[in-house]
Amino acid sequence: MKSFSLFSIVLFFSTFCLAQADFPSLSPKGTISQTVGNTQISIEYERPAVRNRIIFGGLVPWNKVWRTGAGYCTKITFDKEVIVGGQSVAAGTYSLFTIPTPTQWTVILNSDVSLYGSYDYDSEKDVARFIVRPQTSQRFYETMTLDIDVVPNDAVIYFSWANIQISFPVQTTTDQEVRAYISQDLLTGTSTDAEQYVLFAEYLLIHNLDFFHAIQLTDKSMELEETEYAYRIKMEILEKIGNTSEALEIARKGKVFVEGREFGSELGKERTITIWQEAIDRIQKQLDGDE
Repeated sequence: MKSFSLFSIVLFFSTFCLAQADFPSLSPKGTISQTVGNTQISIEYERPAVRNRIIFGGLVPWNKVWRTGAGYCTKITFDKEVIVGGQSVAAGTYSLFTIPTPTQWTVILNSDVSLYGSYDYDSEKDVARFIVRPQTSQRFYETMTLDIDVVPNDAVIYFSWANIQISFPVQTTTDQEVRAYISQDLLTGTSTDAEQYVLFAEYLLIHNLDFFHAIQLTDKSMELEETEYAYRIKMEILEKIGNTSEALEIARKGKVFVEGREFGSELGKERTITIWQEAIDRIQKQLDGDE
């Protein structure tokens, strides 16, 4: 009987300790990672909840350095050099601190990522510091949330908690690298890959950049290999810049090209020809409307 009682006690405490180990954190860890252009941005943080408390001006005092989270400092990582809040930041991992006030927040990136809270924060280790204006959020955020919005090739980091939201921009070097590649490898004719020329012509088209060079790239692609892709991109560029008559000419050439192509199925060929005919009809209407 005694041995049974002893076994029961051991089992109880073992179960109790296991239950303690599994108790959910009041500020669970959160992570977000996002590819932005040529750059990987990652954030790791602990997410406190409101739990019926006054947050800003209460739990989070005004005019004091805050860890921008709970527990250990919030960390943000860039795998390439970026511009954050208008300031150049080298590739690496940084702690994210803020100094909230009712009318403006100071956002800080600091090189010390080992800190618990902001107790040993050292401003001498700041790598970037800038001001943002807080906004009232239409949504109430029970749990503190950090998010990365992708704005083609760049990003906006959003912080939201309770009914307050701040944001700041992150610029990548994507456009610089793309322009350098176009200038050094494509416009010079160094590359022999026809698809590369059209890919980057489409890039310029999508981002409304340098249509003159975009047309040059489609032409260089066609010199290497005649493709439906190149006809389509050149047609769209010409439409976009208002050169409707030449766009119509390219559309007609594109249709002739696909009519002479081999397809895996007759249905696929018919659908493709129909798409080109619709493009011809659309551009023709534009021309007729201009007359």
